[in-house]
Amino acid sequence: MKKIALALTAFAALTTAASAMTESGLTTAAEIEVLSALPGADLSNLTSDQIAALEGVVNGEDSGVGAKIRAILN
Repeated sequence: MKKIALALTAFAALTTAASAMTESGLTTAAEIEVLSALPGADLSNLTSDQIAALEGVVNGEDSGVGAKIRAILN
């Protein structure tokens, strides 16, 4: 019984983590923040470096977010 409960817990954790990512590779929260700061931004075909940088910008300081996002995407 413990094995079943453990397996279900692991499955739930994996499916929750997977659903938190969008097609762009960003977390849902980060994608919302990016599109709020820079409406119409093209988030297709992001590199892993761009994803990491964007996640860092939206989770960091609030000053100049739009400019930082624009610089990462260009």
